[in-house]
Amino acid sequence: MTITNIHKSHSRRDILEIVKLFKLPIEDPDDYNKKELSEQVIDVLNTIDNIIPDEQFYDIKNLNELKEHLIKPNQKKILSIKDKAEIMKIAKLIISFCKGGYVVEISYFDTIDEIYSEARRIAQFGDLPTCRRMCNLLNKNPYCNERIYPVISKKVQKDLQIKQLTSKKVHTSLHVKHGKVLVVFD
Repeated sequence: MTITNIHKSHSRRDILEIVKLFKLPIEDPDDYNKKELSEQVIDVLNTIDNIIPDEQFYDIKNLNELKEHLIKPNQKKILSIKDKAEIMKIAKLIISFCKGGYVVEISYFDTIDEIYSEARRIAQFGDLPTCRRMCNLLNKNPYCNERIYPVISKKVQKDLQIKQLTSKKVHTSLHVKHGKVLVVFD
């Protein structure tokens, strides 16, 4: 399978990430713009026989899967700006429902069923931080047992794990030393 072009939804940053992750033999990939980098990647992919498989981020095991991934639209960029704005608006309305004490009467929605059906629909866009926050707050609802979990891509899961590990604070502990203490009052 030969590749002729990379789908336009892949950004320069995405292509650079693929070059570095799969260790494609391109010299100084950071120096190229998106068009030049795409041409370099196409040339390399059409000349090499195999790649180093990746099961952590993209779950790509061979060269053909990588080519298919680059030909198809970028999974992270499925949403148009209009669709993303609509999803963000609904997620924020559900967040305000949660912050309002889980009271339907003072929320934008008419029924609790409407809230949960919208939340289930939006949960598939778990790569968006607002959707993850919405699911987290909605799962804390003491009046409902239904749990909604966001669908998160492997790449974002890995990024979140790294972020969590780097943000852990070092806790200092109390050290007690035994001995005599002299307190003097003036």
